[in-house]
Amino acid sequence: MSAIRLGLPALVPFIKAELKLSRTEVGFLSSVLNLGSIAAGIPAGKAADRFGEKPLIGFAAIAAGLIVMGVNWVESYGSLVPALILTGIAAGSSTPAGSKAVAGWFSADERGTAMGVRQMAVPLGGAIAALSLPPLAIGFGWRIAFAAAGAAAVGSGLIAGYFYEEPAGTPVPSKKRAVGVADLALRKEILAVLIFAFVLGGGQWCYLTYLQLYLVEVVRLPLTMAAALLASGQIFGAAGRIIWGVSSDKLFHGRRKPALVIVGILAALMSFAISLFTPETPLWLIVLSFALLGLSLLGWQGLSFALISELVESRAAGVAIGLNQSVALSGIMLLPPLFGFFVDMTESYRGAWILLSGLILFTLSFFGWIREK
Repeated sequence: MSAIRLGLPALVPFIKAELKLSRTEVGFLSSVLNLGSIAAGIPAGKAADRFGEKPLIGFAAIAAGLIVMGVNWVESYGSLVPALILTGIAAGSSTPAGSKAVAGWFSADERGTAMGVRQMAVPLGGAIAALSLPPLAIGFGWRIAFAAAGAAAVGSGLIAGYFYEEPAGTPVPSKKRAVGVADLALRKEILAVLIFAFVLGGGQWCYLTYLQLYLVEVVRLPLTMAAALLASGQIFGAAGRIIWGVSSDKLFHGRRKPALVIVGILAALMSFAISLFTPETPLWLIVLSFALLGLSLLGWQGLSFALISELVESRAAGVAIGLNQSVALSGIMLLPPLFGFFVDMTESYRGAWILLSGLILFTLSFFGWIREK
């Protein structure tokens, strides 16, 4: 699934060139992929709470893959947008079920690590996409490259649907009224997690969407090297999901809040640091900075899913995770085009990176509301 969602940024330079898009349109292109996922997150979470995870896990990947394979027939920006929305609906249905499954299979002192392992697949799939899809696009066009990612999603959905088993003791489908979204969102500790997810989710996709363009246009690196740096950031993001999960389980004894604070501070510092890059910046410093930014900005989601599932009762875990997903995806939808618009208006990336850094620090001011059990 991540090969679809994170494969799109790897193909942005090819799509931008062929369809003659502005940077703002590029930002919207990344955002509309998540529009469907925003709509799907909460209903899918409620469905997982009521009916269990198994029915959603395989079907979502298969549906998303088939839709993406149909992108071969897309001829314009206007026809690509609805295809990406449909893809988002299918892809977004799997996250609440998958994360709830992990929460059910593992105890509190293992859950952070387990959620990190699950979430590690997201940037790892993105790294594979960043390395494999651009060469395919060069040889066969970006549509064929995107369709290849869709075929991989279909295969993964078939495998997951066949082999996954729900944990023993999983409740039978319930007719009890699901916990309301408003009931959750009005709780201060939940709201603090949602604010963090909104800004870090949007910041994550500013990184993924504009990294290659920034390195090529401002730092004057070759496109192949920029793609390699994007891939390395994804790899460090995958490692971060494990590192932060293990640290929350072992170093912080099952507490997620301290690890997320460290993530936020590191992401803010690195966002500010890369705003200062020029063509004269040493390559080793560029690599180090983007690695640390990937470690933090791409490495937090597993912890946020673990935290929000632990702040609610088990029968509401699915809808809480779905709400967290929808809010994070709202940030993903809104912040990248605003980032691109800011760059278009100022003709500079520096202010945009600095503004992102400030927003990340701002989210941490709400963490005083969180009281972990």
